[in-house]
Order: sequence, then structure tokens, then C-alpha cells
Amino acid sequence: MHSRYLSCILLAGLAAIPAAHALEIGLADAGELRLNGFATLAATRALTDDAADYRSANYLSAGSERTRHWDTQNDSILGLQAFLTAPQSRFAAVVQGVLANDTHDALALRMDWLYLDWRAADTLTMRAGRTPFPAMMDSESRWLGHSRLTVTAAPETYFHMPTTSLDGASLRWRHDRDRHYLQLRAGAGVTRFETASRTGVAEVDLNRTLAASLEVGNAVWRAYLGAFSADARVQSPPLATLNGALSALAPTVPEAGTMAAAYPTGWFPISQLSLGFEYLDAPWTFKAEAVRRSSDNLLVYAVRGWYAVAGYTLGNFTPYVSGGVQWQASDLSPRFLPPGTPGGEALSAIYNATLIGLAQSRIGAGLRYDLPFGAAIKLQYDRLKLQESNSRGMFVNATAAFIGRAEPINVFSFALDYQF
Repeated sequence: MHSRYLSCILLAGLAAIPAAHALEIGLADAGELRLNGFATLAATRALTDDAADYRSANYLSAGSERTRHWDTQNDSILGLQAFLTAPQSRFAAVVQGVLANDTHDALALRMDWLYLDWRAADTLTMRAGRTPFPAMMDSESRWLGHSRLTVTAAPETYFHMPTTSLDGASLRWRHDRDRHYLQLRAGAGVTRFETASRTGVAEVDLNRTLAASLEVGNAVWRAYLGAFSADARVQSPPLATLNGALSALAPTVPEAGTMAAAYPTGWFPISQLSLGFEYLDAPWTFKAEAVRRSSDNLLVYAVRGWYAVAGYTLGNFTPYVSGGVQWQASDLSPRFLPPGTPGGEALSAIYNATLIGLAQSRIGAGLRYDLPFGAAIKLQYDRLKLQESNSRGMFVNATAAFIGRAEPINVFSFALDYQF
């Protein structure tokens, strides 16, 4: 489905802003139903000289410049949340569905949350089903554009995490004292998603996922520490073929075994650690977060990244500045099979062609204007710079000439956010 259809849907909803509000429906003996919603209509323009597409997350396979000059599809989203509370009970059912762009560059419905919530005690809540993935500071509000200053979630950390939910169970424990709080979250489960990799669309499974987070704060600030570990499997037909050819040579050519191990076809461990801080004391706003992901192969890079954003509110206007850096810690050194190895030259060329990095720096500035009735308008400019000769940064569909580009790339974006 083309982006103009999503734009029409979102504009129709946004046109009703003056009358829109959260909806609560009494269901007599069945309890109470509460409906909340959110929408973002975003447009992005990247100036890459028609050499690559800009995207805000690695599950997206197209974007601004090569596929379409102004991209209104990737970052526009429509979401609805439903909360059904049983009468005189500690149980509730929660559903969140979104209409957004997917890995195949098509508008699709996605069920993000579908879980049963049990308030076991005043301080303890347990969930079972498709629950939020407690992986990073803003995992639960990532798709809610109105909740942040910037047009999209910071790419240096959220670009690398395509999913925000787990099929399993989680719990939250919170203790409040003297206007401060301590919150612990933990979750376990599985998830599957698609991503636009260096060799095309790949399917990713996370199994035996264990996640936990610790958050402390008060009405003005909060500090966050989160981590998860999982067994991962990536299904990429081109890389599976490369692995098979290299594995066949491994018994007699040790270097082929080393190269094959970089692209395993089975399960392998990954883990991630995130640290964040947010300060909200009008008129000042500040947020920073850093991520460290570990992996021992090249199917999933070991990633490092951080960002910071600061704003100052003047009436309904909040100008802000932001910046961040991302890079891979994986070894992308070229490798070559020994001369005389059958098919060695071709296999070496294929292997080395996959060694595309993502090192990039970014500085930016923007302006947010808050409207009545839960709406906000944002304008943002970012200047991106690739940091290594083999890097394509967060871009996709890049030409060979774009890899390692020395000139900075200018990105302009606009968003109209709404929530009720």
C-alpha cells in the first residue's frame, strides 16, 4: 500500500483533533473499556545525491532519496490501545495495534501488545501474552511520537532494535517513597521479526530471551539501566549459501572455517546493555542514552551507540539540539582464502562484499510546537557523517560510491503528532 493512503488515513484522524478524547465505556457487569490512540504523520527528505535511502530503523528496506524523494511512509504511524478492566478485580486485558510501514515497504497492521495484566499486589504487576520488551528506556513508548521532542526515536540506539514486544511473561515491581520511586522489570519470552540486512530481507528469531531493567527517579528526573540476553537465529538465504560453500572447504582450508563461522546458520548468543538518564524540569529538558550490544559473529553486529538531546521551552515552543554516534565493534577486516582454493577468489569477494559498517555521527536541531488537544508539530534538521571507509551508516539501497562517503548528508524532517 502506498504512502498516500497512510497519509489520507492519518489526516482524517488528525482533522478530528478538536473533538477527540480518550474514550471510556462502561460495560456494566463486564467491567470498563478504555480506548487511547496515537498518530504521527511524518515526512523526511535526505540529500544523498540519489546514492542511498535514509531510514530511521534497520527493519525498513526503503526510504528518502532513491525510492522516493519525500518519504511520508516510514515514520508515519496510527495506533490504538484498548484496556478492558474486570469489575472489582485485579485483572485487565490490554491490546495495542498499529498501522505502519513494514520491512517490505508496505503499509501493514501489526499487533504489538496482547496480554493479560494481573495486579498481584499494590507494588507488583504481572503480565502474560505479547508484552512490552523491557530492553531500553523508551521501549514502551517508542511508537508514541508525541511523548518525545524529536521526530523519531534516536537512531543511535533504537535503529538497531526492530521489535518492542516479547511473547511470554513479565513482571513489574515498584516502590514509592518520599516522592521518589524504584522500579524493577523483568521479562522472558520469544520473538520473531524481519530486518533489511546487507544482503536483503532476513528473518530473525530470538529465543530464550531474558530481559530486566532498573529505574529510579521522581517527578523531575529518572535514571535507567536495562539488559537482555537471547539465543538468536538469522535466516538469510544468500548468507546461508555462503556459509555452506565455506563450510564445505573448512576440513582442508582452516581459513574457510573461520569465515564460515562469521555467518552461522544455527543459534548463537547475543546480549545488550543500555543506560539512560532523563531530566524534565520546565523549562529545561534533557535526555541521554547509550547502548552496548555484544555478538560473536557478523550476522548481528556488536554495536555501540549513544545520543543526547536537550531542549528549552518558551511558551508552546521548544527548540532543541541533539547529537549522537554509532559504530560497530565487530571485526570487519577483509579475509582471503589461500591461492589455489577451488572457487576461493569468488568466495573471498562475496565474503568481503558483506563487510559494510554502520559507523556514523549526527548533530541536529529542531523545533517543537505544542497545539491544544494533544497535538504537536515538529521540524528537525540533522547532519550525518559516515565515520569509516566501509560504512553506509543507517542508510539502505546504497550505491558502491556512497559507501564511506566523505561529504556529510543533510536530512530534513517534519512531523505532526497526536495522542488521545
